[in-house]
Amino acid sequence: MRRFFLRAVAVGAAIWLSGCQTTGSVGYLQGQPGAGKIVKTAVYMPVGQQVVPPYGYVAFCLQNPKECEGGTDAPANMELTPARWAELNKVNDYVNTNIPQIEDIANYGVNELWSYPNKNGGDCEDLALLKRKMLIERGWAPADVLVTVVREWDGAGHAILVVDTDKGEYVLDNKNWAIVAWSDAPYTWIKRQSRERPYIWVNLDQRTFRVATNDKLPPLGAPIPFLEGVRKAAVPKELAKKDEGLRPSMDAAAPQPSTAALAAR
Repeated sequence: MRRFFLRAVAVGAAIWLSGCQTTGSVGYLQGQPGAGKIVKTAVYMPVGQQVVPPYGYVAFCLQNPKECEGGTDAPANMELTPARWAELNKVNDYVNTNIPQIEDIANYGVNELWSYPNKNGGDCEDLALLKRKMLIERGWAPADVLVTVVREWDGAGHAILVVDTDKGEYVLDNKNWAIVAWSDAPYTWIKRQSRERPYIWVNLDQRTFRVATNDKLPPLGAPIPFLEGVRKAAVPKELAKKDEGLRPSMDAAAPQPSTAALAAR
């Protein structure tokens, strides 16, 4: 287990389902930005047992631990008012419009690195993380904004943001700008963040699905297990130095506008 997480941190390793494989085929405006009405979905997404987080997410938590901490034992659905619906569309459209899309290999020199976008831009999971951060800053509960990994029709991995509301769960995507119900998104569902603990991921893949009746949650406020394991392990100095050189600084991060800035657009 220790070797598993060290590999994720030291070399930015990623399984093929952990995020974008390419941004070269991104299709813009499959529907108009901000279009659509608030329609209640028939059912909520089936959620299964706890699974291993994507390698890239583990590395992201090591660099941004406060972004992965916390949780709740009683998640509640956000009321999807017209104002909140407009807010979802503003954030989704802003990030999709203003953050250049670039593959990790071109941006950082590695195949997979989860981070907030830097001055060059970001790929799908970077955009999803930024949308999540912006919505939390605007009053959305972390339990309602969940980074999710899916598979596209051609088998490529992709990352999106799923937003949980009292009218169902909706998808904020960089490939389809219209916000749609999860059941209308053209993806095979793989896994996503748990609503109870953001650092725990749960299974969405029906092929390996089992009901999470026996899964236990760490107590609220408990250290993140995989972070504690990695911190106690010795990372080779040459690998740690390499990782430091690849990590974008927050000073160089893409702007994260305030609500006022968004409202002025």
